[in-house]
Amino acid sequence: MAHHPQTTEIRIIGPRSSGKTTYLATLAYFPHQKELESQLPGLTISYDRGSETGRLARMAEDIIKKGAKLAGTLKGDVDNIPYYYFRIKIPTFKGLSGTEIELTTRDFAGKIFEDLSTEHKSYEIIPFIEDLFVAQSWMVMLTDWEPGQDTRLYLPAFEKLSQEISDREQVNPEIKNLRIAVVMSKCERGEIWPGRLEPEEDLFKVRLPKTYQFLNKTFPPRTNRLRFFACSSFGVLSDRTDDFDPRPNRYIPDDGSSADHNAFLRSPNQWHPFGLISPIYWLSTGKNLHDQRL
Repeated sequence: MAHHPQTTEIRIIGPRSSGKTTYLATLAYFPHQKELESQLPGLTISYDRGSETGRLARMAEDIIKKGAKLAGTLKGDVDNIPYYYFRIKIPTFKGLSGTEIELTTRDFAGKIFEDLSTEHKSYEIIPFIEDLFVAQSWMVMLTDWEPGQDTRLYLPAFEKLSQEISDREQVNPEIKNLRIAVVMSKCERGEIWPGRLEPEEDLFKVRLPKTYQFLNKTFPPRTNRLRFFACSSFGVLSDRTDDFDPRPNRYIPDDGSSADHNAFLRSPNQWHPFGLISPIYWLSTGKNLHDQRL
C-alpha cells in the first residue's frame, strides 16, 4: 500500500537577520546533503529545479560559499512572498517510522515580526497575520538575546500572536492543532554551541527568561503545541571527537559591513549544518527526531 506524503505548510517568521532565508537556502542547497545523508542514510530533500526553490538553491551557492549578499526579504505585499516547495523523505530511524513530507513554506520579512508588537502598525500587518493562519505550522526563528530583546521585542510579539490564536480558536476549533517550533538560529556561535543539545533549558530559559515563561505557560508541554529547537545553517568547523574544531564555520568580512548579511562558509568542504530537519519533522508529525544533529 503506497503511503501518501504528509503535506505540511509552514510559515517562517522572526525578526530581521535571524537567518530565516539562509535556513531555507541551506535546506535547498545540495552538497550538504552528503553530510545529512551520512547522519541519516536514506534522507533526501528534492524540489523542482526550475522553481523559486531552485532559484534559492542557486543563490545559496553564491551566498554560502562566496559571501554574496543575500537581500533581506522585503515586506511588500503578502501576495508577493514566494512559496518554496520541498519533498523531504525521512527513512525509518531509531524506532521512528519513516515519513515523506511535502513541505510548502513562506518566509516573512523580519519587519513583520517586529511590527507585531507595535500598536499603530497592527493594521498594516493584518494581511500577513491572515496568511499565517493558512498554515497549521509556524517556525519562529530568534537569534538575538541582547538583554532588552526578551521584553522589548520577543515577549510582546508572542503575546500578540497568542492573542490572535485564542481569538480565532473561539471561531475555528481547527486552530487548536497549530504547532509552533521556536528555533534559536545561528547556534554555531561559541557562547551558544554548548547549549544546542538542550535548547529549552540551556538557551531559551537562561537567555530569554520572560519570553520562555510566557510561552511555557501559554502552551504547556503536555499540549505538544510548542517546542524549542536550536539550529545552525553554517555549523562549526568540526565537532568530531578525533578532530575537534569548535570555531564557527562562517567567515565574517572585516570591511565593517553587517555580519548578519555577509557571513559565509569559511570552509565549504567542512560544511556540517546542525538541526535543520528536526523542527520540520516535529511540525509535521508531532514527534521528536532523536538525533539532534539533524
